Amino acid sequence: MLAVKMMEHVYPDIEWYTAISQAKAGTPRCPFANVHRCPRYYWSYSLLGEQGITTNLKPEIENAVRTKWMKSDLWTILGEEDTGITSIADEPRSFRHFCPEITSQVFGLFASSLTKYADEIDRGVAEKWLVENGRTYLKDWRWNWASVSPMHYMECPTYSLLSVALNPIEISPTREELVSARPGLFGFTIDLRKLITRFARWWLSKNM
Repeated sequence: MLAVKMMEHVYPDIEWYTAISQAKAGTPRCPFANVHRCPRYYWSYSLLGEQGITTNLKPEIENAVRTKWMKSDLWTILGEEDTGITSIADEPRSFRHFCPEITSQVFGLFASSLTKYADEIDRGVAEKWLVENGRTYLKDWRWNWASVSPMHYMECPTYSLLSVALNPIEISPTREELVSARPGLFGFTIDLRKLITRFARWWLSKNM
């Protein structure tokens, strides 16, 4: 049986979101909220498109953007960190590690994770508790969701990484050759441009 916990009620709507932004002297909305600027934003949008909840990206954009982020050091490696959707009988039931900018557009709530009630029995228990405790106002996500994890973009781990490295360091699929066999004073030459680029990548990675 569902147990509704007594806790401070947080309704993560646009007023809640922008108030935090103002208090922290940040931009009202996330400055990286674009498929080309954030892998979490892209992955959230892409998954919702696959489920038919939103429109799909154009194939050429989907392929280009996915390739870009998968080659960057901002792409998640651990499965526990992946943005994902869990479905039961082909119906999406929970959304995890989502971009709050995306969940606000689709569900009206700025959150990293949202989970629907398992069944109508659990929903009924929650509704009964809400009514009995005077929680009949509209601004309460518990009428529709079993759990919601509010998140402001400044709390997003991907935002923190993007703030440090505005231009994500890409991992080359093949090892770059610094030394070539082209004719030179000693029978070979060194590509100074590649050498400088590799040193810059190493320095940035050590100081991130």
